[in-house]
Amino acid sequence: MASSSAKPGPGNGPGGSLTGVVLAGGNSSRMGKPKPLVVLGGQLVLARIKLALERICDEIVLVVAQDQDDATPDTGIALGMHIVADRLPGAGPLAGIEVGLKSVETPLAFLVAADHPFLSSDLIAGMADIAREGSYDAVVPSYDGRMEPLHAIYSPSAWLPNITSALDNGRRSIYDQINHAVESGSPRVHVLENEELAALDPNGRSLFDIDTPASLETARQMLGTSSVVRPDIRPGGL
Repeated sequence: MASSSAKPGPGNGPGGSLTGVVLAGGNSSRMGKPKPLVVLGGQLVLARIKLALERICDEIVLVVAQDQDDATPDTGIALGMHIVADRLPGAGPLAGIEVGLKSVETPLAFLVAADHPFLSSDLIAGMADIAREGSYDAVVPSYDGRMEPLHAIYSPSAWLPNITSALDNGRRSIYDQINHAVESGSPRVHVLENEELAALDPNGRSLFDIDTPASLETARQMLGTSSVVRPDIRPGGL
C-alpha cells in the first residue's frame, strides 16, 4: 500500500514539536472485527483517538498493514491522517513502530495502538513535557508494574537505529527494546510510575484498551452506555 500524503493542518502542539503515531495494522483477532472501526459512544474508536491527538499534535500518522483490506486506511484518510504501511508484513507492532517513526518530522512522537478510546490529551502533553525537560528519549507509563510501550513518547532519532537493527535480525519485541534501554541507560527512558501517572491522568482511563468484546462492554459501561440507539431514518425523513 502506498503512503498517503493527506495531512492535517498544524495542531496545538507546543512549538509544533509532537506527532501522533497510531498503530492500526493488527488483525484484531480477539475482538473479531477491526478495533479502530468499533463504535463507542456514537463515535468510531479511531475518531476518538484523532480528537484527542489533534489538540496537541501537528500531524497524526496512521500505520496500517500493506495488505490491510478493511476500511481503516480510508477512514484515516477521511479523518485527515497521514497513512503509511509497514515494510515487513506479519512482523508485529515493532514493524509498525519503525515506519511510523520514520514518517515523523518532529523531535518527539506519541505512539499509541488504535484500541485506546479514552486517550487523555493532558497526560500525553505532560509526558512530552517530561521528555523535553529531562532530555529523555522515551517516556513510558507503567501501571501496576507493567510498562505500556504502545502508549508512550519516543524520540525517533534515538530509537530508529535500534528498532531497524532489531527487525533486520529477527527480533520483534518492543518490550525487549524498552527493557534493554532501561537496564543499559541508552536510549534514555523515563518510566512514568503509578503516582506520577495518576497526577497526569486522574481518571485513570488513558491506558485502557479494548482487545475483546468483554473489554468493549466495559468501555461502554464506563461511558454509561450499553449500546448506541439510532432513529429509524429513511430517505426523505424519519
